[in-house]
Amino acid sequence: MTFEEIVTQVRNQLRREGRLAYRIIKRRFGLSDDDLEDLKADLIDAKRVAVDEEGKVLVWVNEAQEARKASRNSFQAEQANVSETIDGERKTVTALFADIKGSMELMEDLDPEDARKIVDPALKLMIDAVRRYDGYIVQSTGDGIFALFGAPVAHEDHPQRALYAALRLQEAIRRYSSKLVTDGGTPLEARVGINTGEVVVRTLTTADGHAEYTPIGHTANLASRMQAIAPTGSIAITEQTRRLVEGFFQLKSLGLSRVKGLAEPINVYEVTGLGPLRTRLQRAAARGLTRFVGREREMDALRHALEQAQAGHGQIVAVMAEPGVGKSRLFYEFKATSQYGCMVLEAYSVSHGKASSYVPVIELLHNYFGFVVDDDPRQRRQKVIGKLLELDRALEDVLPYLFALLGLQEGDDPMARMDAQIRRRRTQEGLKRIFIRESIQQPLIMIFEDLHWIDPETQGVLNLLADSIANARILLLVNYRPEYRHDWGHRTHYTQLRLDPLGAEGAEEMLTALLSDGAPLARSTLSLSRNDGGRGEVRVAGEGKGEGAAPAGEGADLTALKRLVIERTDGNPFFIEEIVQVLFDEGVVVRDGATLRIARPLSQVHIPTTVQGVLASRIDRLPPDEKQLLQTLAVIGREFPLPLVQRVAQVSEEALDEMLSHLQNADFINEEPAFPDIRYNFKHALTQEVAYNSLLAERRQLIDQQIAEAMESWYGERLNDHLKELALHYSRSGKALKAIEYLRRAGEQAASRSFFEEAITQLETALGLLSKLEDAAVRDGQELAIRIALLMPLAAVNAMAARANQPNILRARLLCEQLGQSQLLAPILLQQFFMNWSVKNFANAKECAEQLQALAARTSDEIARFLSGWIAGWLRCMSADYIAARDYFEQALKVSDDTRRILIKDFNTAVGFVGCTIFLRCSLWMLGYPAQARKQHAFMLDLLDKPLDAFARGAGIVGELFMSDFMRDNRRMLEAAESLIALGRTNGMSAYLGFGMIWLGRAMAVEGAVERGIEAVAEGKNILLTLGELAYLDWHEHCAVTTYLAAGRTEEGLKIVERLIEECAACGVPFYEADIHRLKGELLLAAGAPVTEAEDSFRNAITIAQRQQAKSWELRATLSLARLLMKEGRRNEARSMLAEIYGWFTEGFDTADLKDAKALLDELAT
Repeated sequence: MTFEEIVTQVRNQLRREGRLAYRIIKRRFGLSDDDLEDLKADLIDAKRVAVDEEGKVLVWVNEAQEARKASRNSFQAEQANVSETIDGERKTVTALFADIKGSMELMEDLDPEDARKIVDPALKLMIDAVRRYDGYIVQSTGDGIFALFGAPVAHEDHPQRALYAALRLQEAIRRYSSKLVTDGGTPLEARVGINTGEVVVRTLTTADGHAEYTPIGHTANLASRMQAIAPTGSIAITEQTRRLVEGFFQLKSLGLSRVKGLAEPINVYEVTGLGPLRTRLQRAAARGLTRFVGREREMDALRHALEQAQAGHGQIVAVMAEPGVGKSRLFYEFKATSQYGCMVLEAYSVSHGKASSYVPVIELLHNYFGFVVDDDPRQRRQKVIGKLLELDRALEDVLPYLFALLGLQEGDDPMARMDAQIRRRRTQEGLKRIFIRESIQQPLIMIFEDLHWIDPETQGVLNLLADSIANARILLLVNYRPEYRHDWGHRTHYTQLRLDPLGAEGAEEMLTALLSDGAPLARSTLSLSRNDGGRGEVRVAGEGKGEGAAPAGEGADLTALKRLVIERTDGNPFFIEEIVQVLFDEGVVVRDGATLRIARPLSQVHIPTTVQGVLASRIDRLPPDEKQLLQTLAVIGREFPLPLVQRVAQVSEEALDEMLSHLQNADFINEEPAFPDIRYNFKHALTQEVAYNSLLAERRQLIDQQIAEAMESWYGERLNDHLKELALHYSRSGKALKAIEYLRRAGEQAASRSFFEEAITQLETALGLLSKLEDAAVRDGQELAIRIALLMPLAAVNAMAARANQPNILRARLLCEQLGQSQLLAPILLQQFFMNWSVKNFANAKECAEQLQALAARTSDEIARFLSGWIAGWLRCMSADYIAARDYFEQALKVSDDTRRILIKDFNTAVGFVGCTIFLRCSLWMLGYPAQARKQHAFMLDLLDKPLDAFARGAGIVGELFMSDFMRDNRRMLEAAESLIALGRTNGMSAYLGFGMIWLGRAMAVEGAVERGIEAVAEGKNILLTLGELAYLDWHEHCAVTTYLAAGRTEEGLKIVERLIEECAACGVPFYEADIHRLKGELLLAAGAPVTEAEDSFRNAITIAQRQQAKSWELRATLSLARLLMKEGRRNEARSMLAEIYGWFTEGFDTADLKDAKALLDELAT
């Protein structure tokens, strides 16, 4: 053991016991006089946690208390008799209340001094039992105590410690009561109540300098209630504690009990004794171990070491790993597969066992000699004698030392008068001889677990074995956490294995096993559906938005769930198991028959108490300044640059560097290469969560504010790269206005980058903070800015027609009018127009267009004038007034270069600019100018090369699809449809996904993949119907008719055509009316209808196109009619009418329709 470890152990023991004699310290740790002086210098002078008493005794003194005493006079001068709150934290603890039953009656019948003589020893026994397991006495009353386990210093096993202490307390009181009765007194009995949960703890200093560590919360109150209802002489615990200790202790249900302050009765349990389990692994094995994965390399190393040991070359293999990574599981699996022909001896250290000598060795010897619970001391002595003498009679001289070690001596202990150092050395030497001799009989596997908790005497045994087994058939396996140190590393027969968390593949495999291979969970059972050919997959219904959320769809996979668990646990197997357990316990994942359903948001998964205990105990072992720094880093986030830490930490650069180095060495944080600034990150996400959650809200708020202010001063011109972090820290700091401003900016930035869901989240979070602003004018102004920023993200995600958009649009317009901000009204009116148009509320849509036009007329705002012109052109285009539409579009696009840049950059107007170019092309094509339309198309392609948001880019791809349809470029249509589908899926824009599927289906059908095309069209239609995009669905159903025609499904095609013809007449939106009549004629011909009916449809199409001056529609309809007339033998009539329309065109002769017309004319001329 190193000197530093000795100092740590002395300090811990001194804190527990309060006073230690120097002679005891020297003897227990084998210190020289110089060593003792060095230890005193460190604890008394350097750390100031102890004082010397008459040169004989070391006395514990709380360091914070000492510091306050030094400044007490000045403090009292400022504020006499006022308590000062110096610190506070949130902690998960186990609270224990104990009292003496009937103490009031006892004191009533006795003189107070006589009663005190009876009660005080009982209280001391209670306090001693608590302190034996590192409990903290919060309060000692006249007849009872209130204690905490897991605070002030966290312990990962605080529930077990509390129960061990309670059992020890009850046993001590029973012995004391028996003595009282023997002496003619009145018997005493105690009641104990225990509960586990979260509390807020504060250190309060009274005016006289006395420090009081006080917990606040329901947890302590419920423990007090448990004590009140506990049967006399018993220990009562709650359900929360039971879940954590089951298996480690014997429990008996006391049924449901009504407790004051609780609406519903709760389950109460009595602790009746120790259970069969000792370790976490044993508990896991009892409920069913998960699949063992990812440790092939380590298992091979252990097998090789065993082969060496069996050949007479003793080996030491040390497995080092952080808590929960699987040290014990590795040994368990190795033992299960490799122990044949060997004797296996195991020993476990416990977290509260450092102060008790040889505890792991004694347990190992109990198993070695075959002790059972019912053995009396005489039987145990006989087993020891028989085993030892049978092994080798030369070991007879070891018997007295074994009897002393095992507490089996008869009469006076002959070892008691022996020098402690000699007795210690001979005991350890005797143990070594036994194990070496046993290895001659058979190979010996000795397993010592959790050396980080080992006591000095057991450490001495291990050191001796490490020096002695090189030529013995012994494999010594030990495991420990990184903080443990030893000096075996130089030995040639020593091997260290560092066990790392599971990689992504191993963690995935483990999670799959947990969720689908039937590995039993303690309080949840999964019912599996083998729908994957036996691979063990499981159906999951999807993630819900809250309690009782509807499934998102059968067959959805567990990808999001697995990703969350792996990210939070960093592949730590124990953490993975506990998180999965909590998923079921808290109803996040539920079982619906053979299907797993995610019923609540995954973000609501809490850190399991077991995991929190492991991490909190590591954090609490840090020096106070390093712990405070770690908590500050946790508030900054998972990652943190050094310059920001320097501004927030408020310590010297030298001190900060030293503390960061210590935190790195302790595996709390990592330094990552970065330029220009050094960056750090938390090694484990859960460590950050635990450190963050330990802070009280008021402290977190202060740190968040300091962080945000430091970020503002440091980032400067780079502030836009950190808007989300600033918004987060200001929102948590309580600075609502600052938070709202940064949230809005972050939302606008996310929208401009096409992260629409994120934008909505940021902006809606900002809306939620508005109520914290007291100034109504400021509040309304901020709300208006947020709601305008929300317009396009909501439209992109929900589609134009979604009812979810309406409240935002109407509220934004109302605020504009109330605040007199008419210059901000244009994008709102634009969105209101499209919202109404999408649901075929054409009258309201036209009213919005008129209001937008009036706004543009009375302002000099070029943006408003552009939007007004674009919407006016849109209405004319939809009304088939293509000449007027072209004029409006061309005029609208005549904006300055500066305005064009603004239009393209602003996500609220970019889609309008793109749409204006699209429908200008449409109008030009309709009017019979395909070359001009193609020229505008080239302008559109150039525009798509510029940095547009995804919503505007999607509109551009829709324009591509229109042009590929008009130009009959099926290859380009296919490519554009696939691009639109990918864009919609990637950015969560369902409308584009629906549009793309319909166009894709049409292109596939034309290419010959008819059935797949029909399926794609049906899927796209369903998406648009779900979104309520009725007007746009009509447009795209015109496209879908071609698909049904190619598939020969004329009946379905004709139904759609008839409905669309009725819609055109009823709504006054004849944009595609001419071509719908042409398609009707083609469907009638394909269905075998009378030729005259088809001819009537073609002539109707021509008439409508002529009325609209839609030359391209007229040409396409004339082509259809001319083909029909030629088949009917009416060649002259066909040639005459086709030649007339063909002769009108002056451009675009390389387009498909004009090339077909020329070919047909040539054929008719022969």
